[in-house]
Amino acid sequence: MTGILSTSSWVLIIVGLVVFGGMLIFGKKKKQKKNVEVSETVAPLMIQAFERLVLYLERMRFSVLVKRVFMPGMSRNDLQFSLIQSIQDELEHNLAQRLYISEELWMMIIMTKDEALKSINEAFGANPEADAATMAQIIASMSNSYIDRTVIAIKKEFNEI
Repeated sequence: MTGILSTSSWVLIIVGLVVFGGMLIFGKKKKQKKNVEVSETVAPLMIQAFERLVLYLERMRFSVLVKRVFMPGMSRNDLQFSLIQSIQDELEHNLAQRLYISEELWMMIIMTKDEALKSINEAFGANPEADAATMAQIIASMSNSYIDRTVIAIKKEFNEI
């Protein structure tokens, strides 16, 4: 051999390139098909995640939370514990929704939860002599502006999908 490829070598190279090109095209089409299948599967889950997170925030509103948690005859300590536990339990129930939203939005949800817990603890600290019924009224009348801002952020991110 003088350094020039023989005809059979060229044929092998061309066949190899054709096979390789076919594999690339097949792989690309297979990936496109998989992306369509993933989109058809994931889209409903994403919609459900946004719905569940809005529901979580709405259930965290103090007036709604107190209606759900307060029972006549409760001690103030039981009320405080139940309010906090309800917020934390519901977040734990919705942790998987984090997969479908941005990290920034998830952090807003965590900040909203933290602000709610802080507000509850501050209200109880500021009213040490109030009984559970009075605390329920105080908490129910409070607002949490973080909830409104976070719901708006959820709607915005939802509209971008």
